[in-house]
Amino acid sequence: MRIRYEIILWFSALLKSIPGKLGCILRNILLPYQKGINVTIWDHVQIDSPSKLIIGNNVSVNRGCILHAGGEIEIGNDVLIGPGVIIYSQNHSYRYLSKKIINQGYNTKKVNIDSNVWIAANAIILPGVTIGEGSVVAAGSVVTKDVEPNTIVGGNPAIFIKIRGSDKIY
Repeated sequence: MRIRYEIILWFSALLKSIPGKLGCILRNILLPYQKGINVTIWDHVQIDSPSKLIIGNNVSVNRGCILHAGGEIEIGNDVLIGPGVIIYSQNHSYRYLSKKIINQGYNTKKVNIDSNVWIAANAIILPGVTIGEGSVVAAGSVVTKDVEPNTIVGGNPAIFIKIRGSDKIY
């Protein structure tokens, strides 16, 4: 079993390092995630638990992203994910003082990214979050709560900035 896991790790490392369109095509063919049409997974994207990842049509996941789908990640259509974005659907359990954190396992919560969303560079999306349709997550933001449709959020933690299409900033 351990050898099989090592082979998978080596295969994943090699597959994610292949640059250009050829690498994008090979990742779409060989990685076991559910995908729509016109999905682009650029090089150096780490996908953990790819069988629990669902990606819609016309989605681009830029270089250096980490998608940890242990608790499931579902991405809608027409989504842009900038370079260095991290999306976690799983986190360490730490509730019990009587146990070491390392021995408490994980909590999983599905992440939903609705259609027509842009997640800018180096943003972090935490477990259980839903990013509403038409929303924008500013670069470097840490999203800990759901994002309403057609809104712009930013900061650490991410807060509401404004409604898309409006000049009024809150």
